[in-house]
Amino acid sequence: MTKIWKCTICGRYTLSNERCPSCGGPVKTPHPPNINLQDKYINTIVKLRREMRWKQT
Repeated sequence: MTKIWKCTICGRYTLSNERCPSCGGPVKTPHPPNINLQDKYINTIVKLRREMRWKQT
């Protein structure tokens, strides 16, 4: 199964998992990491994600 990747420099999506074919920048997965509800920092993580969501809109 092919995964989608996002360039950290230009923001384009690609199927190449090594470098961006457009600008040559590094790529990373565009999905956020899973949340562990047993994590002691869960309140901080949720708060930061909500703040980031408000800034995007």
